[in-house]
Amino acid sequence: MPPAFSFAAARNHRGPLCGYCGEHAVSGSLQTALVRDSSVIDVVEFALPGQRIVHACCDEHLAVLVRKAKLEWVDEQWWFGLLCQASQDSSLSRASLRQISRRVRLSTEQLDAALRWNAGRADPVAHLPGGQSC
Repeated sequence: MPPAFSFAAARNHRGPLCGYCGEHAVSGSLQTALVRDSSVIDVVEFALPGQRIVHACCDEHLAVLVRKAKLEWVDEQWWFGLLCQASQDSSLSRASLRQISRRVRLSTEQLDAALRWNAGRADPVAHLPGGQSC
C-alpha cells in the first residue's frame, strides 16, 4: 500500500524566502530573477559573475528587488572585483596592477577608480588575492 499523502504537510511546505519582505513564498507565487550585482565575483567560481538570483513572494516584490539591484550597481566595485579575480591567474603572479587591469580590459581611468573605491572602504584590501599590492 503506498504511503498516505498529507495535504496539510504539502500546504505547510516552506519555499524560498522573499528577498524583499522575508516571508516564505507560497506555492504558485514564487517569483525568481537573475539580477546584476557588482559585488558578485568569486575568485574561484567563474559562473554568473556580476549576477545573483533573487526570490520574491509576488510580482510587486520582485519588481522592487530588480529596481534595487539596478540602483545598487557600482562600476568601481565591479572593476575591483575583476582585478581580484584576474590576480589569481598563475600567469599574472608577478604582474603589476596595470598589467592585470589590461588583462581584464580596464582603462587606466577604470583602474584608478577601482583603486580609489577600494581605498575608500571601511576595510580596504591591501593585497589582491594573487598577492599584488593595491
